Formats: sequence, structure tokens, C-alpha cells
Amino acid sequence: MDVYNKNRDKNNSLSDEIKEQNAKLKGAPLKDKLLYFKDYYLITTLIVIAICAVASSLLYSMITAPDDTALGIYLYNDTGDSSNTELIDSFAQFMEIDTAKHEVYLDASLSYSPQMSDYEAYIELEKAMVAITASDLDVIVADADTIDYFAKCELLGNVTTFLPDDLLEEYQDRLYYATVGNSDELTPVGIFISDAPKLNEYHYYTDKDPLYSFVVNSDNVDYAVDFLRYIYKTD
Repeated sequence: MDVYNKNRDKNNSLSDEIKEQNAKLKGAPLKDKLLYFKDYYLITTLIVIAICAVASSLLYSMITAPDDTALGIYLYNDTGDSSNTELIDSFAQFMEIDTAKHEVYLDASLSYSPQMSDYEAYIELEKAMVAITASDLDVIVADADTIDYFAKCELLGNVTTFLPDDLLEEYQDRLYYATVGNSDELTPVGIFISDAPKLNEYHYYTDKDPLYSFVVNSDNVDYAVDFLRYIYKTD
């Protein structure tokens, strides 16, 4: 039985072809109907199902995702285990942050070096640029070369405007100064934290001298300061 024609007459419109094929299918055996469906509709159906599945997944992620970022931290050129979340998890628990509603994250998988090519540096730093633009990044911990780069790009704030009086007095002698943008003046953009007990506990900067810096447009300064206090806790 001639139920379908994959190479339909080009003179017929698509709707005419469908009507013709549907007419032929009336009373046709189930085998022929299934074969017709496979040739004419299977791929389209699978595409529709795939699109619906992706849309449903995105919708679910949007509904169940935390409302906003309570604290975002990037660690550059560290020596710790980038898959270990114990430090940031313990901080969220200590601060009683509801992580079902507010995201708290620490990304220790990042690297940068002045010896990188422009392309390599762009790839490594693009993630931070995107996060900063979206106001999802609050703290950058890194070596001096990396902090110099972000300061030159005017992405780090003056730490004296972020720190409360007690911490400013405590860290006055360990501030790091760098050139911001095209300015000729040096600005305090980092704090030396190589002696932070909790950083050392997780081996994040073994035999390195990391700096703690605040992203210039941070929306979560209080938590950023709280995390600085937290990494110096010893109990």
C-alpha cells in the first residue's frame, strides 16, 4: 500500500501533502501508520521533547535557585583542594545563612600570571569580570601580581572604606598598596593574610603570601568583613 511519499511532489503545498497522506492512512495497518509517523514526525517530536525538557530544567533551576548571592569569593593561585567546600560551608553555618535562599560560594580553581599571553589571561579572568559585572563577587584573595592586575582595572576598592574601625586598626600595618587605574597614587587595596588560621588549615596558600581584597561594587560588604574575621578564628 502506498501510504506515504518521502520525496513528495514539489508542486504540492505542505498542507496538501499532509491531507493526501492522512487520507491514505485511513484504514491502513498499524505498521504503516507507525512507519509514516517515523518518517514524517519522529524527528520533530524528539526536538520538541528535548526543547521542553531543557525549558523545564531551566525553569526548575530558576524556581529552586537561591534568591541572591550573600557572599562570593574567588581564590587565585592557591594551593588548596578546589573541590573542598568545608571552609565556606562552615562559614555559612556559623553565620546562620539560609543557603536555600542565599548563595554562598568560594571558587578556588582560578589562576593568573603576568607571564600568560593576553588570550590566556583573558580566559582566566573572564569569569571574574562576568561575576563582578553581575555584582555576584565580593572578595578576591590572591598573590600580589593578580591583585595588581585587578587594581589596575579599577575593580578593587580601597580597603580602608570597607573595614570597620577595629579591623582597620588591627590591619593598619599589613595593608598592601597598588596603583588603581591610571592614578599615580598608591591605594590600599589588599590585606596580607598569610597567617589566617583557617586558610592554613585547608592549605589554601602554603608558602605563599595572599592578599584579601574587596571588589569595588560588592553588595555584601558586611559578610565580606565577617569572612575576614572568620578565617582568623581559632576555635
